[in-house]
Amino acid sequence: MVTIEHLEVQFDVAGEGDEKVFAEYFARFIKQWNHLQKQETRLQDRLRRDQKIGDDDSSGGAEC
Repeated sequence: MVTIEHLEVQFDVAGEGDEKVFAEYFARFIKQWNHLQKQETRLQDRLRRDQKIGDDDSSGGAEC
């Protein structure tokens, strides 16, 4: 598995050609993808924290 931590793409596009259309679509979809990745990361972090709640043995209670 490959994880890309930071990706920066720059386009110098002049006119109304295919390159400009591609750049607009790319920018829109990479922004959407980035948002979804951040959501997934937050969800995974929360799931890990929630799992630790059940594993936490610091409550001081006696075992049965």
